[in-house]
Amino acid sequence: MLPLPTEIVGSVFSLCHLPPTRNVAKALYDVFVNDANGMQFWLRGEKIDSVDVVLDGITRAYACENMYMYYILDNGQIVGEIGFASIIKRKKAVYVDYWLAPSVRGNKAIDRFLPIIENLAFVNLNMNKVLLGIDVDNIASRKIAERNGYTLNVISKLGKVWADGSVHDECEYSKLKSEWLKENKNA
Repeated sequence: MLPLPTEIVGSVFSLCHLPPTRNVAKALYDVFVNDANGMQFWLRGEKIDSVDVVLDGITRAYACENMYMYYILDNGQIVGEIGFASIIKRKKAVYVDYWLAPSVRGNKAIDRFLPIIENLAFVNLNMNKVLLGIDVDNIASRKIAERNGYTLNVISKLGKVWADGSVHDECEYSKLKSEWLKENKNA
């Protein structure tokens, strides 16, 4: 078991590592269906055509030992997700992934959660690097990375194959533990 909290309560939003249930899958499905275009970068070409498809995906993710995702809750409603999409212990690195529902986009919500996730990565998991893999066309996420002190390492031309078989350019951003420690002198 990873040394991570299952719930982090904030003043407005909270983060919860929820077990896969039909209710959770239905809440996610509703977001995906209502914002299919906005979710394209997160779904990466995956076809979401039923609650069962979502339930199967979150069941597999929940059981995965190298992944730990938090749902972002606003008044008990799922409005996003952030967490560790891939924990690479041998490299002491984690890939962080996130998304938000349209109702909470534009208010820099991810900017509030990213420092929490960084703290979990560097302190709780003792990682040396946090990585963000962002589609080159996802300008909003690229701005989040840059605003939060991430360095653009590389743009991989045709570096990411989506579930639908299409190939996309991907930016890789990173933040090192040494950089994070300078930003967080009291850590």
